[in-house]
Amino acid sequence: MNNEKIWNHISRKISGEATGKDILEVNKWLDSNSKNKRTYNSLIEMWNTEKLTTENRQSLFDAIKRRIVVYENQAERRFYSTKLFKAAAIVLVILATNFTIFTLCRMTKPEAIAWQEVTVPRGNRMKITLPDSTTVWLNNESKIRYASNFNTANREVELSGEAYFDVRHNAEKPFSVNVGKKRIKVLGTRFSVNAYPGDHLIETTLLSGSVVFETDQKVNGETEFKLEPGQSLFYDTKSNKMWKEDIQTAFYEYWENGIYAFKDEKFEDLAVKIKRIFNVELLFDNEFLKTKTYTGTIHINDNIYILMEAIRRTSLEPIEYKFENNIIHVKLRNNKK
Repeated sequence: MNNEKIWNHISRKISGEATGKDILEVNKWLDSNSKNKRTYNSLIEMWNTEKLTTENRQSLFDAIKRRIVVYENQAERRFYSTKLFKAAAIVLVILATNFTIFTLCRMTKPEAIAWQEVTVPRGNRMKITLPDSTTVWLNNESKIRYASNFNTANREVELSGEAYFDVRHNAEKPFSVNVGKKRIKVLGTRFSVNAYPGDHLIETTLLSGSVVFETDQKVNGETEFKLEPGQSLFYDTKSNKMWKEDIQTAFYEYWENGIYAFKDEKFEDLAVKIKRIFNVELLFDNEFLKTKTYTGTIHINDNIYILMEAIRRTSLEPIEYKFENNIIHVKLRNNKK
């Protein structure tokens, strides 16, 4: 790989906008020799230090920090510009020329731990590969965070939102997912976690392997709960209650085919899913609308207009809706209720 390409991959990784390919290429580069690892660690420290951010350099840093979104099943769309990547490469070249000076300045400082963060906005999904080769599908409006010493000191990640994990087995370094003060401990396995901020329900679903859900307070006298393959564990943070259910067919449909199936789901709860998938917000004219229930499926590549029309046509009570930018106003026709 030529020098320009690797700097592009590295710049996206440092800025927290890495794709799965970016992470894979950077990991190959890091594993090629120890000098590359030292170079990368210096870049991380320089990225996070404040003393070296001059006015000109800061403008380049800001360019790298712009959101770069990778959409599933839309590989042909370009969400970045060559100028951005050139700016990223320039920044890294500038940083590379300062390694010697910076290394001298940091000799008396303790080793800093940098954090890598990947964020997926509403209406998107992203597949990433962690430094230990674990594969992660990040869902709409989700964020994953891990330290620069991941896979050397530990294999811990922090999750906000929903993700599906295919964990690379390593008995000496168990994998764990932290959700606030809750933790899911893992060996080699495939599982998902649903824990959005604001939702009081945390859901962990296990396909294969073994996971243990740990709580920061006792539930029925216990703080650790083991899942068996084919089970979903639900923890209600408000009531401090926990229960298990068998995996529904909808689980496979969603993660493998991008289809969300729902049955007798309240319009209010369905609106939350619609918001995350399509990046639109539903506003209801009255409380009665929120309690209406629907059954059906949503595909991640569906058209929101078609979906709303399907809801309108299948509703027992006549409803109507109106689009206003990213807001959909929903009300009963003629205000019957």
